[in-house]
Parts: sequence; C-alpha cells; structure tokens
Amino acid sequence: MKRTDQREWVFKLIFQDTINKIEDDVEILANHDLSGDETFIVDSIKSYKNNFEKIDHILQENIPKGMPKLSRVVKSIIYLSINEIYFLDIPVSVSINEAVNLAKKFSAEDDYKIVNLILGNIVRNDNK
Repeated sequence: MKRTDQREWVFKLIFQDTINKIEDDVEILANHDLSGDETFIVDSIKSYKNNFEKIDHILQENIPKGMPKLSRVVKSIIYLSINEIYFLDIPVSVSINEAVNLAKKFSAEDDYKIVNLILGNIVRNDNK
C-alpha cells in the first residue's frame, strides 16, 4: 500500500477515535482488513494514542481567536499532521501537503484553507 493510502487510513482511524475511542490497535486494523504489516499505520496510531494530550494541546494553542469550532474531520486531519511532524519525524512540508490534500478530499469546500492556516501557525510558532 502506498504511503498516501496508508496516511488516508490513519486519518480515518483517528476520525473513528474521535467518535469511539480505539482500545485495541490490532483489532481495529483487523476490523478494516488492514494487516499489522502496515507499519506506518500501526506506528502512527500508536503514536497518536500515546501523545494525544500533547497533540490536542498543540492544536488548541494554535487555533486563531474567533475561529468557529472545527469539525471532527478537520481536527482529525490536523491531529494526524501534528503527530507526524512532532512524533514521527515526517518532513513538515510533506505532512502539511498531505493534510491539505486530505482536507480537499474529505471535508467541506474551503476547509483545506483552515488546515493549512492552523498547521502553518503551528510550524511558525515552533520554528519547525
């Protein structure tokens, strides 16, 4: 499976986690016919779960004042990217580009601009 496809699955699993917490990584992969051999997916989900509080804090600190509440889809995409940048050592430009592409595919028409804005704020504020 290509990395882009794996990242899309990670996004879907993070989105699922925002609705119903993922308790068993192996079971959730099996439920979606994903093998444990997809190490990027497994590593990403474990990292996301282990670092969720830090990831959410980074997001909350970088939402511009007055911005309407973010949808679960947008939050999930941003969580994915924050996790990649901070905890998986994915290059910033790659992660943000992939996040924008996910937003274009799965969220409302202009949500990709919000994703780009918030992730841009995060990397500028932390000199990433």
